[in-house]
Amino acid sequence: MKKAENLTQEAEQLLRPIKVRPDLVPSQDFVNELQYRIMLEGTKKKTRGKVLPLFAAAAVIFILPLLILSSLFEKEKTNAFTIEELSRIQLVDTIKYGNGEGEIGYAQGMTINPVSSFDIQHGTIYLLDEVRSQVVIRSSEGTTRSFPIQKDNNIIGNGDILVTKDEDIYILNSLEKIVYQYQSDGELTKTYNLSKLDLFSPDSLYELENTEIIVSQNQEKFVSLRTMSFIEDENLPFQVQLVNPKERILVLNDEGNQTELTLFSDLRLGNLALKEVTDEQIIYMQTVTPAVNTPISETHVFGLNKQGTTLGGVRIPEENFIEKPQRMENYIKIDQNEIYLLIPENEHVALYEVILGKEYESLIEEQVEKVNIGFDYQTFGKPFPELEEEINKLLKNGEIQYGNEDSLNGVAIDEDGTVVIDFKEFLAGSPASAEVQSLFKVLHSATFEKFPEIQQIYFQFDGSFSAWVHWLESIEEPWKRKDLQ
Repeated sequence: MKKAENLTQEAEQLLRPIKVRPDLVPSQDFVNELQYRIMLEGTKKKTRGKVLPLFAAAAVIFILPLLILSSLFEKEKTNAFTIEELSRIQLVDTIKYGNGEGEIGYAQGMTINPVSSFDIQHGTIYLLDEVRSQVVIRSSEGTTRSFPIQKDNNIIGNGDILVTKDEDIYILNSLEKIVYQYQSDGELTKTYNLSKLDLFSPDSLYELENTEIIVSQNQEKFVSLRTMSFIEDENLPFQVQLVNPKERILVLNDEGNQTELTLFSDLRLGNLALKEVTDEQIIYMQTVTPAVNTPISETHVFGLNKQGTTLGGVRIPEENFIEKPQRMENYIKIDQNEIYLLIPENEHVALYEVILGKEYESLIEEQVEKVNIGFDYQTFGKPFPELEEEINKLLKNGEIQYGNEDSLNGVAIDEDGTVVIDFKEFLAGSPASAEVQSLFKVLHSATFEKFPEIQQIYFQFDGSFSAWVHWLESIEEPWKRKDLQ
């Protein structure tokens, strides 16, 4: 690392309180004076005379902090999230487990996350402690307080918390479909009952730019607490539209201008949640779940530009949670242009700052390789052109109601009568039991009935037998002739 870069990092660390504590930000007059001096230095002519080393050193010491300050102020003005070369998460604070004031409820051997959600406003953390039915508040100065909330045994692991710009506190009980509104001192001021609305499982709370509070279900349905009715798509700031298991469309509405961005993964997309949209960047969370019967998932936070290009990302260490959350987005929040991650760990509740990087870790492909079952039809046994022709006929005439006439990759058979039939992934939802029976009837007539040499069959999606059985929601066993007799 160059010396100038080291100096810059050191200066940023020294000046970090200005960014973290808004009350420490210099007055506008001071900022204007700094910017004027920077401009003045830039317009001075360089002299050819001898410059005393002491004067040169003093100039550097004076100008460098000004340049860094100017850079920080410019970053604040443009609302840009930091993108570094390498991603990282760094510990900011910890909160103890216990039964005392400001401590989080936790029982030895507990297998659920005691904190189901959190929010952060101007450095103050608000934690939804569902074990002790309380909100724990840790200020940016380190002081801690708490207040009790409406007690409901069903709220464990199914709540969300939102703190508004006015410091009102909203708490969502997803199972009971109720939202409670509290003042900052813990006084309950209003209750919203969503049970009469067509919401299966509301999961998140959001505050819009106009201070309106809305409830989301998987970022697909949105309800206004003010009107207690659904919000029309054209009145939403964003929508996430399902295309297929691997693709979503993110629609951004900005004063009548609509932008559509494609979000795609080679693996299947699980939860996807938009976290922040600025003039230049989009921050969102994405969980992928590969098509294998072993429960595996991986979550990243990504930063995009407005053209949809990935600027950086970071892997969320799901393995550090007491239990892997169903709604990871409830543990990822943004405050003053910083991304924060809350993890209920075995020892304590930990708050991390998340830094996106151009290079970021991904472990899921290695995990999938260990549990995936599949064969390469091109090297397995020998080609089986007669059966390949039969399967292509079924695809072409629509007897296989999934895929199309180009959906077959190939067919092979070995000397023991084991067949591999490899399809391109259908990108369709799992079929119902009646649809499975219909599919198997068609496939049986084209395989076992026509070719007595076939003893067992592995159906695959792009080399993965595991993906096929995951789609059918069945066990990882080949289709055998003897099982049909």
